[in-house]
This record gives sequence, C-alpha cells and structure tokens, in this order.
Amino acid sequence: MIKETKFLIKIAKKAASLITPIIEVSEKEKNGDLVTNCDLVLEEFLISKIKKKYPKFEIISEETNSSNALTENCFTIDPIDGTINFAFGLPIWGVQIACIKAGETISAVLYFPDLKQLYYADESGAFLNGKSIHVSDTPIEKAILSTANAMCFDSRIPQLVLSRKTPNIRGFGAGSFEFAQVARGGVGGCLILAMTPWDFVPGEYLVKQAGGKVYIEGNRHIFANCQETIDFLKTI
Repeated sequence: MIKETKFLIKIAKKAASLITPIIEVSEKEKNGDLVTNCDLVLEEFLISKIKKKYPKFEIISEETNSSNALTENCFTIDPIDGTINFAFGLPIWGVQIACIKAGETISAVLYFPDLKQLYYADESGAFLNGKSIHVSDTPIEKAILSTANAMCFDSRIPQLVLSRKTPNIRGFGAGSFEFAQVARGGVGGCLILAMTPWDFVPGEYLVKQAGGKVYIEGNRHIFANCQETIDFLKTI
C-alpha cells in the first residue's frame, strides 16, 4: 500500500466519524439534487487535511470546488456520494476520494461506513477490507447489471428486461457503490451518467485495478467485468 492510499484511508474514516445525528437537508438548484449539512462538514475536513499535506495539489470537490478542472496533480472529493440515500437513512452511501499524480490516478478510496466496507486501490491492486478483489467472470446472460441513474436507460428499460440478456437489473442510487460492486464481482456491469470527476474517478480506478473494463463516451460511463458486457451496455 502506497503512502497516498494510507493517507486517503485515514482521512476518509475520520471524515465519516464527523457525521452528526441531526441531518439538515436542502435542495440544490437542480431539482431533486440534495445536499446536507454533513456533506459540507465532511468536505471541509477533507479539504483541510489534503491542503495541509499536499499544498501544491489542486482539489476538485462537489460542494465547494466544483468548477475546478482535473490537473496533473490533484485530488477529487465526493464527501457523501448517494446523498439522497443518506438523507433518507438508507445505508448505501459513501465517501470517495482519489489522488492523481503526474496525470495518472494512483490511489482511490471508497468508504461505506454504514456497511462497514472500505474499498481501496493503488499499484498493488484493488481491495475490500484488506482482501484482494477482482471482477467476476460471470457471462452477460447470468450477470446482474446496475445503474445509479434510472434516466440512463430512459424509456428503454423494458427493452433491456425483455432482451433476457440478463436476469437481474438493479439501481442502488450511488455510483460509488455500483463501481465497488463491479470491482468485487457482485455486479457484471453498470451504466451511469457522470459529468463530474468526483463522480467517477475513484470508481474508475478501482474497477481497472480489479481487472475490469471502462468505457466513456460523453457523460455515459460504463464499468464492466469484460468487453462483452461493455459492448452490450453500449447498445442501451
């Protein structure tokens, strides 16, 4: 485990411990997109820790640095991915952070406190709670497919079901969790709309380090166990 990964794990766990019993929810400008007081507290903490240790690195974060662009040396922060789940008391939400150095992602952490699941990836591979993980070899005919955004499939969801290419479709409401499930082999592939770096950079790296495939076209991001699954999801 490289030093950047140790650092990200430490601050992700500490950030999650700052969650308060009282959750205040407000709506962003985009209808239906929520933010909580905890999003802001966690992001402020993570930014302060990163700036102290890596003062020359840029930070791209959802709530306070959303206009920043990826640079050669930077961090991406999503303090609470799956905010709607979090706001309604559902356990599928997580803290996700990535470190980019010399233009390449070198470390990523996706931490799901309520589920007691810590995913991380670096040059040594991809891991869940310290154990190595790998994408599944389940064929598309038997695999679960998922999407964090139902609108990805638009009105064509019934066609996906009727195609019988897969027996199960799931939507977990948090892109980070979708990526983690692909990386650990529980889901064969996922398709999401992701327009911002903090949404997909950590998960993209985790899936790649777990032996998976990634396809990006515009804001359509596909993460999968094999090229066959990628090719199928490209048709949706």
